Amino acid sequence: MSEGLSKILNIVLYVLLGVSALLGVLFYFESVSADVIIYWCYVLFFIGAAAAIILPLINLAKNPGGGKAALIGLVALIVVFVIAYVMAGDEMLPKYEAFIDGPEDSKKVGMGLIAFYILALGAILAVVYSSVSKLIK
Repeated sequence: MSEGLSKILNIVLYVLLGVSALLGVLFYFESVSADVIIYWCYVLFFIGAAAAIILPLINLAKNPGGGKAALIGLVALIVVFVIAYVMAGDEMLPKYEAFIDGPEDSKKVGMGLIAFYILALGAILAVVYSSVSKLIK
């Protein structure tokens, strides 16, 4: 990241932090309503989402070679979710009918759980592999 862009982003960061702190103090003294805080949270969310989308695209435009690793990771993540969706069942127990609307939602919940288990296992194996490979070297 260039030095000029870094300075601009730091200034934006401190402005957002200052406004958030000011709103927090004003809310504490009941000068602003909870609605103002909620709308400010929406603003921060959309700024964060935009930054999470736009800044990697800028980085990808500057360094196209780095996009290959990101694309491989994205494809691997999609493969994990497809495998989890295929493995998930759509059966529902009667005690969960109050929480889940139907079999399709049950399948989505199962997919999320299975994907979490696969990704957690992958993370654990990566940590173990990294530790063992450091001991061997």
